[in-house]
Amino acid sequence: MTTIPFSENIYPAASDSHLRDRFLGKRVEDLPTPVAILDERVLRRNCELMLQATKALGIGFRPHVKTHKTTQLTRLQLGPDGDGKVVVSTVREAEALIPLIKEGVVKDVLYGLPLPPSTIPRLSALLASFPSLIISVLVDHPSQLLALVDSLVPGQSWPIFIKLDMGSRRAGVDVESEAFKTLLGIIRDTELEVAGKVFLKGFYCHAGHSYAASGTNSAFKLLNAELEAGKRAVGFARTEFGLSAASSREWTISLGATPTAIAAAFVSTYPESENGRDFATAMKVYADIKVELHAGVYTMLDLQQLSTRVMPPPNELGVGDIAISILAEVVSIYPGRGENGGDEALVTAGTVGLGREPGKEWAGWGVVSNWGLDSESVSGAAKESGWIVGRISQEHGILTEKEKGAGGKLEVGKKVKIWPQHACIAGSGHGWYFVVDENDVVKDVWAEFTEDSQNYLQVEWELPRHYIPLNEVKGYAPPDPTPGRQKQHS
Repeated sequence: MTTIPFSENIYPAASDSHLRDRFLGKRVEDLPTPVAILDERVLRRNCELMLQATKALGIGFRPHVKTHKTTQLTRLQLGPDGDGKVVVSTVREAEALIPLIKEGVVKDVLYGLPLPPSTIPRLSALLASFPSLIISVLVDHPSQLLALVDSLVPGQSWPIFIKLDMGSRRAGVDVESEAFKTLLGIIRDTELEVAGKVFLKGFYCHAGHSYAASGTNSAFKLLNAELEAGKRAVGFARTEFGLSAASSREWTISLGATPTAIAAAFVSTYPESENGRDFATAMKVYADIKVELHAGVYTMLDLQQLSTRVMPPPNELGVGDIAISILAEVVSIYPGRGENGGDEALVTAGTVGLGREPGKEWAGWGVVSNWGLDSESVSGAAKESGWIVGRISQEHGILTEKEKGAGGKLEVGKKVKIWPQHACIAGSGHGWYFVVDENDVVKDVWAEFTEDSQNYLQVEWELPRHYIPLNEVKGYAPPDPTPGRQKQHS
């Protein structure tokens, strides 16, 4: 047997304080490249609009933290009056939220992947350290449930959501399938066996293919499909669990993705949308069902989200609503080398810094803003410059003109801001974010893994076992915060 220690050495991180000492007060044009830039004003506006809209709609909201992986933006997502519910994609994200858990800002964590048995010890250690914390998990296969039951210890309970497949065939089970009904029956039997220490909380839907939506009605159609699947699942659960109409048991349907969440949150602005009216009406059908939205990239937005066109005129989203940009430097220029004799240029941001996905409506792997390239960028609204990232390699990209002569003049050494196609992927290529004010001055630096969030749990497990009894899990033991290697590439 090989024992693997889980310690601070697994996740070296840059120190927030060292980053601030070095970069606070610097102007954007003086930063090294490539780096990720966040416009604080736009971030705050996007977060506040979603919180206000979901509150007005009377539904719950569970923001996803995977887009940014920072405690600072998680705080903005939850707001001062939030109920503390979040979704994470990795155990590390959950552990990194310990500072907010200690403050009571984060109260309820949903692990947003069908449960890997190897993660149970770490999730259990987190739960043991913070008894008031709720940790919910997703299941779509009986083995996940059995692993959880085999690892139960006194004093812990585990709410579970069944992950429903909404057609993307990424994860989950079809609500009409025999696999779903079998899983439901096993959960019912398990609840009785363990006296409710593992219990069915609800159903989790995620229409990830809504990123390919085109227009308001398209988004609402997918959202209604999620809601109907969730309600269908609740109906099956009532029957399987033998519940009467007078039962007080509540069910949660967690649904959404940024395109559908934006459409749902702003349903009141679409009086002409039949699908929107259907959604608003459908949420009020059952008193025992709670609906919550989940979304993550709405905080930053990106070209991919703008392409969905879920907000119709005059409220449509534009490049001014994108909070993230990638700062790159022009390192060479190639006059006349492009298609139809257009110019091209080489910049210091490639797949690692921008992401792997080309766009649907906006061509290429990113669009260069007019920042620093024309006089209007100083005082006017952000707009496209005429340059796009037309080709891409690992650490560099090729800027091409949308049309010959449309790109404007570039110079070697010039810094440019690029709006990425997918903010989640672009941001993950950088170790930290430079948060800037309206004057393009660095106001703060948000590291993805800060020294404060390294106060995670010490857990040991043995290979090749799939899980361990929870009495083998060590308790909370924060390491000494020490700066680690920087993830930043240059």
